[in-house]
Amino acid sequence: MSNEPIVYSGVRALGIFRPKFQPNSGKVFADSLNVIGTAFWLKGYNILITCAHVVKDLVGAPLEIAGLLVVGNKGNYKRAHVESLDFSHDLAILRLSSDTPKEMLEKEYLNGLELAGRYPEVGESVQYAGFPLGLQLLDSAHMPTFSEGVVGAQLRQTGFVKKIQITGAVTGGFSGSPIVLKNDPTKVIGVLSDSPSKDAGDANIFMAISWEHIKAIAELAKS
Repeated sequence: MSNEPIVYSGVRALGIFRPKFQPNSGKVFADSLNVIGTAFWLKGYNILITCAHVVKDLVGAPLEIAGLLVVGNKGNYKRAHVESLDFSHDLAILRLSSDTPKEMLEKEYLNGLELAGRYPEVGESVQYAGFPLGLQLLDSAHMPTFSEGVVGAQLRQTGFVKKIQITGAVTGGFSGSPIVLKNDPTKVIGVLSDSPSKDAGDANIFMAISWEHIKAIAELAKS
């Protein structure tokens, strides 16, 4: 649809297919989809970015236990794999499986979002889209959930980790969502990583891992 938010173009649902005992479906086992988070295409690097904590349980685990990692767009899911993890910055790189048709890959690459290359000003408006609450909010079209927020703090730095503080609605499943500038919605300033604990009393504040860290891991993927 032409009136979809621009950020939708690069956002993908991150899911796991597992065989599930379902005799009532006419099959002893049938694939059961569980949406676990969000990923997005990064333009110029031809990779998918998400959070390390979203996919960490898939690494090193047998397929029959971990399940099959898939990346989806409007209900059309493709097999993917975890290429690299950066637990220090909570980032992960994903790629589609090697048997994905070249034409399909090239089409996906065109949907990528770009890195902003700058830190937003405090009070600047941002947008993000993802797949909160997994299957609970998915309809037949598997469209993402859109939201907006404002930059609460330009930079929060702990050790070598740089984060941007955002004020906006967030819940589980948004992890891995790209945070883009409202006035330039193809430009990513960070990846939605975490929110304060419930004890903090404010679920409307969350952190985005800085675009600098995204660029660093993406450059390593090229080398």
